[in-house]
Amino acid sequence: MLIEAAHRVETAAKDVLAAIEAGSISGGEARDVLAVCKPAMAALTAAQTAAARVVAGAEQHGDGGAQVLADTAGLPRHEARSQVKTARTIEAAPAVRDAVESGRVPQANAKRLAEAIEKTGAGAVESDAELLSKAASMRPEQFTKEARRWTADRQRDGGESGYRRLRARRRVRVWDGDDGMVHIHGEFDPVTGNRIGNRLRAVAGRLHQSDKKQPGGDTERRSFDQCMADALDSLTADNAANRNHSGADADARRCSDNRSSVEASQGLDIRSDADTANGKGGGSRRPLADICVVAHVDSDTGKLVAELPDGTRLPAAVLEELACNARLTGVVFDRNGKPIWRTESKRTATEAQRQILIARYGGCFHCAAHPALCQIHHIRPVSQGGSTRLDNMVPVCWDCHQRIHHHKWRIRTTNGVHTLHPPGRMHHGPALAPEQPILHLPGTDPPLDLWSDTGELCAAP
Repeated sequence: MLIEAAHRVETAAKDVLAAIEAGSISGGEARDVLAVCKPAMAALTAAQTAAARVVAGAEQHGDGGAQVLADTAGLPRHEARSQVKTARTIEAAPAVRDAVESGRVPQANAKRLAEAIEKTGAGAVESDAELLSKAASMRPEQFTKEARRWTADRQRDGGESGYRRLRARRRVRVWDGDDGMVHIHGEFDPVTGNRIGNRLRAVAGRLHQSDKKQPGGDTERRSFDQCMADALDSLTADNAANRNHSGADADARRCSDNRSSVEASQGLDIRSDADTANGKGGGSRRPLADICVVAHVDSDTGKLVAELPDGTRLPAAVLEELACNARLTGVVFDRNGKPIWRTESKRTATEAQRQILIARYGGCFHCAAHPALCQIHHIRPVSQGGSTRLDNMVPVCWDCHQRIHHHKWRIRTTNGVHTLHPPGRMHHGPALAPEQPILHLPGTDPPLDLWSDTGELCAAP
């Protein structure tokens, strides 16, 4: 009976398709067909996923049915795996599951609801009727932002743990393709991805504007994608040239760990339009804005909320890290006009200050990493009134900088010496030794072999 029902569904779908291709329906009827197809497709997707899970369970595949679904439905494996995971997650929230299987909530929005369930719990998602209503009415592009904001508001750490997980997944792969091209694939956390994207698009836009066909010339204007490729080549070439010029490149290669080197380009300068277009190495330079952060005060909580332009919520620690080396800063007030987060117009160390700090510490003040891998960190954050002076700054490598901003490591100063400590570390004072070592029990004479020839008490050999 089950197989017969599946065949009836197939036959009905073919009949509808034949009627549409024959041109025998009006525009209104076609719109009605689309409305009916939405819940039908949702039910079919749910049935496919459930059937794949049954097969995988019976045959002990161990992947929840992802490979079976990919093979039978013709889906990419990553999409099939995501579909299976979503179905398994929303089972804990019957209201969400029913909305998805009935077609009220599209599959793309169901995936975002499943992510919210994993981070906040099924009860929190299922009890929020407004969130489910938005999942049913919003387009996936809109609901993605809304779901991420909703989740961040309900996480105790403001989404910092989730951001760290994304950060840990960053990677870049380079390989030779069968087509003779070299392929580059990268995945980045939201902040790094936005910075890299903004840099590439800024340079590519200038190349695209300046790359105009000259009268009588035979040079074809490059596409924007080609300009993006040339921008990547130009930026990496500039970075390598600058480091070779300073002599830091060879030394940096000897360092044991440069995993976070992409972060060193914060505040990068690029060449002017004409110099870039003509491939010249000199000329004037203009600053490039790495990233745009939109901040506002939440009207309900009075707390500072920071987001990327696409709506991605930034944890407080990430905002503080970005502001640590920002060139343009400002002041944020609460609803009563009280400053709750402030910065100074100048917060980056000057070149002279950097040279003094590097000369003083020789590299990272904590792990002694090479100066080429170091940034200048404010011991007391500028947002808390810290100044950009030598006594409030230390050079830190990218890894130690991450520990400070994302893992809550703290700098302690004792007698003018700065040391870095993990959170929650117990501190003990120096052990106090007795003025004279006790080498025998009180009330007894020490052994004869502990007396020296001069009559002084000495340690046993």
